[in-house]
Amino acid sequence: MSAVQGTVRLIYEDARWFLGKLLLLYITLPLTAAWIILGISQDLGETHSGIAYPAYFFFIPFYGIMGFKSLFHIAVSLGSTRTQLLKTFYMVGTSAVFVYILFLNLLQLLISSLYEAGVSSAAIMHPGLLYSSEHQFLPYLWIDLMFGLVLFGGAFFIYCITYRLGMTRTFIGIMVIGILAMFLYYSGAMEAPIEWLSQLNMNAVAAFTLLGVAGLAALLATYPMMRNASLLPKGNKE
Repeated sequence: MSAVQGTVRLIYEDARWFLGKLLLLYITLPLTAAWIILGISQDLGETHSGIAYPAYFFFIPFYGIMGFKSLFHIAVSLGSTRTQLLKTFYMVGTSAVFVYILFLNLLQLLISSLYEAGVSSAAIMHPGLLYSSEHQFLPYLWIDLMFGLVLFGGAFFIYCITYRLGMTRTFIGIMVIGILAMFLYYSGAMEAPIEWLSQLNMNAVAAFTLLGVAGLAALLATYPMMRNASLLPKGNKE
């Protein structure tokens, strides 16, 4: 087995276990079953089911960090280059996130269909509600894909910054940017851009598409940051 094939297999097995088995099989499917049973047996009123919360708030961002961190040393020790590892992580990682989100939306479609048919009283909580109160599979799927991309790419981007700069310098940089943004906002320098954005009147699909593009840009920006990275993060070398 070549180093490239070994790297692909390594990242694939990790993604399959973390997003496929642990998240989808052990968490999302039981949550779906629980909400369907509750919705059929109880009158939940205005309650909205949240089967995507574990993925949004923990698993996808966490995989964006640990999916690379946990395999970095192993892949390099097995003969993989950093560029091979990064390209494989981009390809396999985004594919795994998209496949999970596809299954997630199929399960949400099931819950929504039961609710609309009057069989269950559990509706779904979905960012696509910002686009339409009626469940539309393809727009909802696209919105979820873009949201997953920004979570995955953004989390990995933040990890790479802390890896190269160290935690202390990262926090200092965040504080400097935050203080600068505060002065720009209260001085009125940001009024024109904010007003311009408010006049665009973008619908939710367009807004989430821009978020997805930003997530993809953040993911690709990690390539020049990590292609020659040391095996030890900045904080461990100081």
